Amino acid sequence: MLAALPSEALRAKARAMLDRSASRCPQHPVTRRSSSPATPAGRPEALPAVTAAGPGTWHDLDPTTRAAWPVATAAWAQKTETVLEGVAANFGGWITYEQLAQQLFDETGYRTRMLLGQWIGQVLGPVQDATLTDGKPPLSSLVVGAATGGVGDGYVNHEHPEGFASSTERQHAAAVDRLTCYRTYCDHVPADAAPRMTALYLAKQRLRQ
Repeated sequence: MLAALPSEALRAKARAMLDRSASRCPQHPVTRRSSSPATPAGRPEALPAVTAAGPGTWHDLDPTTRAAWPVATAAWAQKTETVLEGVAANFGGWITYEQLAQQLFDETGYRTRMLLGQWIGQVLGPVQDATLTDGKPPLSSLVVGAATGGVGDGYVNHEHPEGFASSTERQHAAAVDRLTCYRTYCDHVPADAAPRMTALYLAKQRLRQ
């Protein structure tokens, strides 16, 4: 357009006017239009929604709010004794750690994503303490590992409050303790009943032979 002007003086004047106009007008960034017809021009595309991970421990009534850990463990511990009394009411009964945890979740409404081995001891501990201090039947003897069918390494009882010298000794003591629980809570225990390993323990032993 400047080249079309008839003289150099007019072209110089036009350049000066353009320079003054450019200095008064702020430079605006170029807005890219979205390739999507549903997105208005000049507005950035919305980012995809990010779903935050839920709390590590919660109650079914409010799954998005973190439950206080002491409250959850207290509820589980209180329910554990009731659950195990029900297990002992069946002669030869036993329950795995995983089954116990699931039943506690379902009956209390409190749930956690924490690994089982990191919290189940806090629940069975009070039950085991009651065995030692309150003279209650050793209900924790009814809880066994799914992989072995036997009680865990932390199992203790009246006669061995500090633990056992070997796994074999611990498993035999737990068998005696389970019979004590059956005689306390089960109405139909044979008079000649003897301590015995859990059916799961015997099945695992057969697989190893």
